[in-house]
Amino acid sequence: MRKIFIFTILMLSLAMSGCMKDLKMSEFTDDAISSTINVTVAMPAGYTYSVEGMVIKLSDPSTGLQFSGITNASGAATIKVAHGSYIATTDAKITDDEKGFIFIFNGTSSKIRVTPSDAKTVSVPLPLNVSKSGQVIIKELYYGGALNPVTGKNYANDKYIILYNNSDKVAYLDSLCVGMVDPFNAPTSGKSSNWVKTGTTELRDSVPNSSIGWMFGGTGKSHPLNPGEQVVLCLNGIDHTITSPVAVNLGLEGYWALYDPILTKGQATPQPGVNLMKGFWKVGTATQYSLSMTSPAFFIYSLGGKTTERFVADTYTINPGYATLRNFDCLLVDKNLVIDGVECFRSVTDSKRLRPEVDNGFAMTEGIGTGQSVHRKVDPVATAAANGRIVYMDTNNSSNDFEVRIKASLAN
Repeated sequence: MRKIFIFTILMLSLAMSGCMKDLKMSEFTDDAISSTINVTVAMPAGYTYSVEGMVIKLSDPSTGLQFSGITNASGAATIKVAHGSYIATTDAKITDDEKGFIFIFNGTSSKIRVTPSDAKTVSVPLPLNVSKSGQVIIKELYYGGALNPVTGKNYANDKYIILYNNSDKVAYLDSLCVGMVDPFNAPTSGKSSNWVKTGTTELRDSVPNSSIGWMFGGTGKSHPLNPGEQVVLCLNGIDHTITSPVAVNLGLEGYWALYDPILTKGQATPQPGVNLMKGFWKVGTATQYSLSMTSPAFFIYSLGGKTTERFVADTYTINPGYATLRNFDCLLVDKNLVIDGVECFRSVTDSKRLRPEVDNGFAMTEGIGTGQSVHRKVDPVATAAANGRIVYMDTNNSSNDFEVRIKASLAN
């Protein structure tokens, strides 16, 4: 009899788990196993735009449950949820024609826990961060490689990044910098980045550029990128299809290699016609530049008008997680100099490295060897109004802006 009872309880639990998963993005109504979360959005100091009509998303990373609500004129949204632990997020894009900027507001709360022993209603603030949309964005990031059908092994030397001019005006790549965020892989669940404010778990107001700082050369207008045009960056500027038939040919004229004959002499020498990025700073003794195969975070930024020497002197910082090891030192790039960034996770429970002003979410493939990439979604409304030019989503939230491509766009 006891076995039958336990079996019945187990089946009921499984059935309830299945039902809970079906509740994503829908209203939850069972008062016995639910609570209400009141979320109130607040604009950053100095901004007076309306907070009405913003979509608040509540997500429980452990169960996958998601709920949502809409803010009223006061910026408040009341959302009924199943018991669990939630993260509240929101974002909005506001075009200010008078100032000539597109402002992107987003926010992420700390964990909100609601259980039967807690109050039935929990109220939490959701302060917004603000950033400005730049001309150049990261369109695609291919980092996990694909299974070589000849050898049966994963081949991932053909990693690449595509930058895209998402605006309606000519952009100039001269002095634009690109970098990989420390740490190399996303911190796993329960851990946080070394780069947090003292005594808190909040990330610093600067982004740590690790390993090498790369920059486009030029005199100011040497490298124009017209509206709707893209540029390909790679680690090894060669034809990788010679090694793996499903790989990418990155040895094409006009591509750019993150390669320096002295700093990264361990990498493949780029083929003729491939441009070379300038390595303006390097730390450690490695002879190759690496990008995580599982969870990279990549960003583009400006020097803020400084020379490379002055910028390095002003931003060089010892990694707080490796006080005695200089190989992990970084350049701390002020968030206001960051133009765009994308953070990739292995799991939804990984921890962030980029501040919400840069990327309030994350992108994720199904793992190494899949041949997949993370790619910007097309903004259908903006594209329809752009007279044939494709405009991509840019809310500074990779969870919303990116999707998984089953096959990287440049792959055979």
